[in-house]
Amino acid sequence: MKIRFFDSNTNTNIERVTYRVGIYYDGQLVANQMFFDKDGELDLTVKPRSECGEKEPWRCTKYEGEKDLIVPNALTSSGNNPPIITGPVFDKSGTYQLKVAIIGATNPKTQTAQDINFETNINIAQEQKFSLKTAKGETPVTVKAFQDPLSSLQFSEQTNSISFAMPFHWEHAEHTQLVRNQIEIPKSFAPYQNVNGFKGTLNGIPLFPKDIQFDPYSSKNTNIIHFLVTGEELQIISDKQKVDSHSMLVEIIPESPNAIKSSDLKFVNGYKATISYDTRYGASKDVSFTFAFFDPSGNLAKDIRYAYSVKDSSGKEFVVNTGGNPNLLGINVPSGVDSRLITIPSKGAYTLQLILTGSGFLDFDQFVLASMQFDVSETKAETASVPTTQPSQTMIPNWIRSNAKWWADGTIGDSDFVSGIQYLINQGILKIPQTSSGPASDTNQIPSWVKNNAKWWADGTIGDSDFVSGIQYLIKQGIIRV
Repeated sequence: MKIRFFDSNTNTNIERVTYRVGIYYDGQLVANQMFFDKDGELDLTVKPRSECGEKEPWRCTKYEGEKDLIVPNALTSSGNNPPIITGPVFDKSGTYQLKVAIIGATNPKTQTAQDINFETNINIAQEQKFSLKTAKGETPVTVKAFQDPLSSLQFSEQTNSISFAMPFHWEHAEHTQLVRNQIEIPKSFAPYQNVNGFKGTLNGIPLFPKDIQFDPYSSKNTNIIHFLVTGEELQIISDKQKVDSHSMLVEIIPESPNAIKSSDLKFVNGYKATISYDTRYGASKDVSFTFAFFDPSGNLAKDIRYAYSVKDSSGKEFVVNTGGNPNLLGINVPSGVDSRLITIPSKGAYTLQLILTGSGFLDFDQFVLASMQFDVSETKAETASVPTTQPSQTMIPNWIRSNAKWWADGTIGDSDFVSGIQYLINQGILKIPQTSSGPASDTNQIPSWVKNNAKWWADGTIGDSDFVSGIQYLIKQGIIRV
């Protein structure tokens, strides 16, 4: 890990800096130490170690290195021997908060009048390998999970959808800031070669368009699907479920080609930008934009800086984003690809203006701008609904097969499956023939033949009616209440 203290106007390091570095995970302190560095560029080695029996994780963290002779309690960073932090740091997937305080600079004996504080987040992903199975073979995919690892991932040729399951304690939804996963799929995967966007459901409930972001630009060989659901939306979904569940069941489906629009902008300095945006306007009022910047040679413009603004049809500018550093104008994009959620007050026509301000720490001689028109239309979220049928007719959405398979395989427990099926029936998503409910069961014991039916149905060995007979049995026994 590298921490650098520098003058942004000249891009030169501030020398002889005393740092206090604190690292937090899930609100708990896991590391806290002072360091001194002569050239202002602090190098640290972090060795994650999960074994910690202390209630306060920082007590398990150890620090190795040369003690500074002047700054009390500080380790010095010099040459090829950086200080080493060993403990429960970066050992789990998720978001770590890094807090750095500059408490002295230019001289080891000189302290700042008050601490200069900086904060940032470091996201640690757990990498998993899965395969998408089709009639033509298997395609390897990589998943980067930023919370708990996925317990399964499957592909359905019937709907060209990806389904995955992961553990999640819904009773803690209000304390979760973000659930994030990243699925990297080879560009050679035929079912997605003409796809430019995706939509999704979580436990059968439609997600906002902004929750599934598609990035075909960042990697030469893979397309990346970003799954990002905020804590606020998790609470909404939790309230809608009204069931005691300990898992997330997610389905990601190719979007209609008309939902995602793409435009190219050319700048007078030879740079180009490709802008993709979701035309649907929903309850969140956030429209997802992806900006990919290319240099005059056609390569991704790494370390580009840009700003943007949005005007309504009357010419009123209501969104301006110039980045967070007043001394270095623009949003820094290390990869050349950036995704933004822009809040749009209502459906209609708008103008987006992009301004390229520089690259890295250097400003362009002249800022260059280009603009484009875009429209958003009011589109209600698609629900997992089915056509109206006669009461005796069975209607089962295809994505429920994944849930049944996960239950049969032991990926999710009996209570999760039962509560999920109960919710789907009560919401009218899963339609089965009229069945009288029996008295509430004391044991909730599910016979093995019901689980076998679910597995065979998910595999296509038996038909819908056989699967439904198992559900009807659970209703009659009072295990499922409708």
